[in-house]
Formats: sequence, C-alpha cells, structure tokens
Amino acid sequence: MAYEIRGSLWGTLCHDVREPLAGLELRAYRSTGDRATEQAVAADKETFHEVAEGERPGAPVAVAVVEESGRYVLTIDDKEYDGGPLDLDLSVEKPPRPKREPTAKPRQFAVTTLQPRWRQTENDFLAVWEYAIPNRFWCHILALFGIWTISGRITTCDNKLPIPGAVVSAFDADWLQDDPLGTATTDGTGHYVLTYLASDFRRTPFSPFINVELTEGPDVYVKVELGGQPIITETQSDGRKPGRQNVGHCFCLDLCTDRVVGDPDTVPHWQQVEVFDIHPGNGQPGSTFDTLGYADPAGGAYVFGGTVTLRGNCPLTDLGTGHALKYRFLVGEYTWTGGTEDPANPPTVAPGSLTPVTTQATSTHVGYVFYTDGNGAAQSAAVVVAAADLDADGFVTLDGLPVTVQMYNPLGSTAVVNVSGSNFLRTFELLELNTVAITAVHPAKKPGGLPKAQAGETLPPNEQEPVRRYRVGFEVRDAVTDTVTHTDQLDSIIFDNSAVIATLDLEELRLNGCNPLSGATTIHLLYTVDHPHLLNFSVTINNNGGSVHFPPQTPSGAFTTGNYTFRGGASGPHNSTSTGGIPIDVSGDPACAYSVNLGWITRRYGDLGQSLQRLYCH
Repeated sequence: MAYEIRGSLWGTLCHDVREPLAGLELRAYRSTGDRATEQAVAADKETFHEVAEGERPGAPVAVAVVEESGRYVLTIDDKEYDGGPLDLDLSVEKPPRPKREPTAKPRQFAVTTLQPRWRQTENDFLAVWEYAIPNRFWCHILALFGIWTISGRITTCDNKLPIPGAVVSAFDADWLQDDPLGTATTDGTGHYVLTYLASDFRRTPFSPFINVELTEGPDVYVKVELGGQPIITETQSDGRKPGRQNVGHCFCLDLCTDRVVGDPDTVPHWQQVEVFDIHPGNGQPGSTFDTLGYADPAGGAYVFGGTVTLRGNCPLTDLGTGHALKYRFLVGEYTWTGGTEDPANPPTVAPGSLTPVTTQATSTHVGYVFYTDGNGAAQSAAVVVAAADLDADGFVTLDGLPVTVQMYNPLGSTAVVNVSGSNFLRTFELLELNTVAITAVHPAKKPGGLPKAQAGETLPPNEQEPVRRYRVGFEVRDAVTDTVTHTDQLDSIIFDNSAVIATLDLEELRLNGCNPLSGATTIHLLYTVDHPHLLNFSVTINNNGGSVHFPPQTPSGAFTTGNYTFRGGASGPHNSTSTGGIPIDVSGDPACAYSVNLGWITRRYGDLGQSLQRLYCH
C-alpha cells in the first residue's frame, strides 16, 4: 500500500500574508536516530536549518514539486516505509519570484520532522500536512538568493478599506540618483509584493565600474497610482525618515490615502474561484480558466462540484457617495445547438440571460465584527451570510447587517452588533456556491450506476453524462439608488456533480462469487469506468505480498493536457464462452488470496480517489 501526504506549502510575508512555494521541491527522508519523536514535536526554531553537505546520506523516499497554487502531493512507494516519522526538507533552486541573483546556488533546508497522522483507505494511507514557513525563515531563504522584498497594504485612511488594482512603485533615495526598485499591483485585499535585487539600488551613473552605495539596504519611498492617477506621492525626504533608511531584505510598508481618485468599485473585486484566478494578466498569483471553462488547463484542467468558494472583495460602502453597496452572483447554463445533449462535445450555445443565485448559496464566512462584551473585554464574532440573508434578487448587503454576539455577562446573554466600516474585517470570501443545487435540474443519466452483471459494457451515449458548462456573473449596486456600479463575469466554468459509473467483475466469478480458481491459468477482467472528467484509472491485482499484476499488464488510462474526450474505458462485455473482457495470465501466480482493484480519480477540484475490489483464491 502506498502512503500519500497532501497539503499546501507557503512562505509568510507581512500581516501573515502568504505566497505559494510554486516550483520548489518537498523532499521526504526516513527519520533516523534516537530523537525522531522529540524532533517531531519540536518548535520550528529548533528544527529549521540549512542542510549541510553530507547531512542526508541517503536518497529521499519521496519528492513532490509544489504546484502554482501551493498544493503538493507526496507519494511514498518505498516498500520498507512503515508509516513512521519523516524528515521533510525544502529544496530551493529558484524561489517563486520574478528575479533572483543569477549566481545564487541551489540550497536545501530542513523544515521539520513529521509524524503523519495516517488515515487508511481501501488501497492507501492518506495524511494532510499544511505548512507556512514563518516570516523570519522565509525572509532568510529569499536573502540567500539575493532577493529583497517590500510588501504591505494600501488602504483608505478613514475606514481602512483595501484599495485593489493600485500600482505601487518603490524608489531608493540615493545621494547621487533615485534608483527605481520596481512596481507591484495590489490584490483584492489591498496587498502587494514587490521584488528587487541589490543591483537595483547599488548602481550609480558610473555602474558597473563604480558602485558607491555604502549602507546595506535602500532608503525607501514610494508612489502609488490608481487608474493612472496619483493617490500617494512620497518624496526623497520620506526615504530619509527613521524606519525607512537602510531597510532589510523583507520590509513591511502599509500606506493609506484620503485622495482616492476614481471609484474603486470600477476595479474587479471578484478575484478567484477557489484558488484559481479569473483574471489572467492582472498580476494575481495562481491559475486561470480556458475558453471552455477548465481551471488550470495546462495542469489539472479542473472542474468544480459540491460547495465552491467565490473569493474577492466588495467594500461595504461606495467611497464617493457613502451609500451602502450590495452584491450578487448570477448563473446561466450553456446548451447545445438544436437543444439535444451531446456527451461527446461540450455545449457551445451561450446562455441568453443569467439567473440570480438565491437558494443555491450556502453559509459563507465573509468576515468578523469586533465589539466589547459585558465584561468590558474586546471580542470578535464571525459574520456568516446564509441564503436567508439574500434578498429576493439575490443581493447581499453587508453594511448594517445585524450579527448576534455573545456578551458573557450575564452568562448566556447576547446582543446585536451591526456591521460597519469601523468594526468589520473581511475574509476575502464573497459567496459559497452550492453547485449541487445548480446541476440537480438534470436527473442522473444512469441512477444507481451500472450493475455488476453488466461489467465490461461501454455505456451508450444516452447513458453518458455530458459536460455541464456555465457562465457566472458578479454585480455590485448602490443599495440606495439601485444603480449598477460594477459588473464582472467568468465567461465559462464547468460544474460537475455526476457520479463515476464504475463496475468490476471476473468472468470466472459471474456465476459463483466464491468460486475457487485453483489451477486456473487465465482470468478475464470485466470492468467499466466512465465519467466526463476522469483524471485516471487503473486495475491492479494484489496478494498479501503486494501487486502481482499492474499496468501495463492490466488496463489503465489517464487524462492528458487538452484531451477533453477522455472518459475512462471498458474491457468488453461477458460472452457465451465466459472468455470476454481482458485475459490476464495467472499461471505463474502462487497459491494465495488475491484482490482485483479498480481505482480512479476525477478532475473535480479537491476530489479524492475511489476504488472497487473483487476477491478470489488461486
């Protein structure tokens, strides 16, 4: 059985803002020595260090490359591994930044000793490990690669509303000239991350022959524009102020403005579906959608099912009028030319109109309110928006939303706090969308699945689930005048809550499931697996010693980039001579108990693998 660890890896910047460690390698080594258990519970500061030459004498038992989203899957196939503690290292060849010192060498860092909390499935052991490298360690790693960072938030001064889409330009107040360090664009929460190198502030008009910057770091000042208009204009004197001189490799700089030019509501505030950016090219990290609606088309080509988080930011009020703002999402479904569903091709006829999301919304944690309880202590309470908080047209109005909070004195007492700009902190989640309620208008093509007696058959087109493709809109209005202030749209996304149609059998077990196969030289696999968004499937035959037959001896199949017609496979059905399906030579197999395993996983984001099993004795 394989061991698999899944999770996400991040580096921490200012305000606990994280960036995915895209492209870095997570390496797992079998932990040895008497202190393995002690190290597994030790603090980061006691375990994190750069790996010295010769410190890891053996090869890692597993290696995973971190995806653009920060996710990773670490699979341990080492037959000698027994689920014990692991030493986890991070191998850094190129940090996930646009530039670094070209002479910087690759390095490896010991992150922690982990004793995974394994959960057994039918075929594997699974564990989850999420980790964000603390700020001081992540900054140290960046410094080793010559990377300097300025990061922070740009907000309004009065109510600290984030300003997305602002362009931040940083400069070094040098004695000969002001060196531009770089630019960055704020995201939906007002955060920005700007990367530069020492060569950007140590140069002079005579560089590269004379570099006369005498201090370690630059003297930083910035200029900020929104919509091409300046909203923050600092000068060289700001770079000479205490706290701005000779800054370190990771400098945190928050700024606010009372000169917001243009309406921030004209900047798209709906940023992501789950971790996937809906705006390619706007400077946000993460993946995007292709024209058909697949997320990260060059990678997982994901579709979505269940509850889907729509992330972004909508200010409580309009900064120009002071009126409350309200927002909603709308959905429309693509259809096929002529109206007849076609499982071989996605629908191409765009929806004529979009319908507001109302009952399809589920409880969404949109933020926190801060208040003082009955004991005079500062408290916070979650602000959760449910379908009941949407009006008849699907709009959410957060400004003034009543929230029942605990007062604690007397015990059990409560009070109502209304959301306002002075007490609200958002979570960057706009709405949790229940896609099951959206796709449920289409009854399952094959309810109950395929009976085992029909294993090996290929589903006819009328029993194959087609691709369900949708368009999702985002709309912001003035809650007083009902005037539309902002719209946005994801032209195409795919929702899929259909079940995988899978079944498995052996010709030799069709009439008697307990039939001993002693002396058999050949068995005949009967399998069917079908789904419009299958990632892969495989059949293996195991005994207590492990796999004895596996691909390519046994069937398998996998999605490849752009191959959107891949649905799975079928062996061929039972026949009158009981020789249907796929023959497998078992003449060399020892007398033992065996399991035939059909496993699969879909491209539904966050999906876990499933499997079927048939047992026989040989």
